[in-house]
Amino acid sequence: MWLITVLTVTTPPFWSYGRFVLGCGTFGGIGGSPQLVGRGLDEPSAFATMDEAVGLGITLFDTAERYAGGASEIMIGRWLVERDSAVTDRVRLATKVAPQDEGSRFDGAFLDEKFSGSLQRLGVDSVEFLLTHAPDDGTPIEETLEGLEAIRTSGRCRYVGACNVDAGQLTAALDAAERLGIGGYQVVQNGYSLLRPHDDRAVRSICAELDLAFTPFSPLAGGALTAKYQRDVAAPPDSRMALRPDGVDELLTPAVYDAIDRLRADGERRHGVECGALALAWLLHHREVTAVITGPARGSPHLELAARALDVALSDADCAETESWFASAAGN
Repeated sequence: MWLITVLTVTTPPFWSYGRFVLGCGTFGGIGGSPQLVGRGLDEPSAFATMDEAVGLGITLFDTAERYAGGASEIMIGRWLVERDSAVTDRVRLATKVAPQDEGSRFDGAFLDEKFSGSLQRLGVDSVEFLLTHAPDDGTPIEETLEGLEAIRTSGRCRYVGACNVDAGQLTAALDAAERLGIGGYQVVQNGYSLLRPHDDRAVRSICAELDLAFTPFSPLAGGALTAKYQRDVAAPPDSRMALRPDGVDELLTPAVYDAIDRLRADGERRHGVECGALALAWLLHHREVTAVITGPARGSPHLELAARALDVALSDADCAETESWFASAAGN
């Protein structure tokens, strides 16, 4: 259970879920891309990942109703049924509901319908966290918040939060919750990594000031920060970068490749770890980073970089130096 106890940091008072969260977005597919259903981990690999996570002390699993068209939630639900209660009683779940096509209001009725489907696929009566997968500027934030609050007060989730929000959207939601007299968001999940080290400064500052949990996803930028991709060489056809580049490929300039080379050399020489583990350790050093959403590698062991990251002791000077390589490469 050591992944929960190593590294003491300032965390929101309600957070008791450790420094890593298992990201289940590659169970059965790759994120919410309909065309990539079946291109992610199959069920045996997903089960092995969840077993490995619990063995390392990771007990919060993060999924979404859109992941692989619901297959991610289904796999988690089947794993919960097949494993002994001594294991599953320690596991907590987070899932997300996304806004749909234009014309659909991101309100209580919509949230309730989609979330009910998630509970059914997961085979549970409640989850720890329910998050909006993205904001919907076409629906007043008050309607979304009231829908989340209704679910929370029903006992079907314990906390609510938001993903992929900017500082303006987050501030508007927090202000609206205060006007409505409801709790509002307690966790924010945005993409964040060394590849863009100055991203989300304002969001992270708000979270730190107000004791909101900040749990970044894509901490390795789709695998780019593991040095698995080489300059001037096409990504392997079945790799995450080839299947779903998400704009990361556009950021891999010669200067960024140079920074990744420095990260790899520093990890091996000074810390005895792979560059991916050092990239995770850099995130963990940030006081406003509550926990990191770590996804599994394609092969077993699936979570070894997370395990190794917690053995890396970084000073403020170490982190600042590492950050400077990538900030300079990004032109910041």
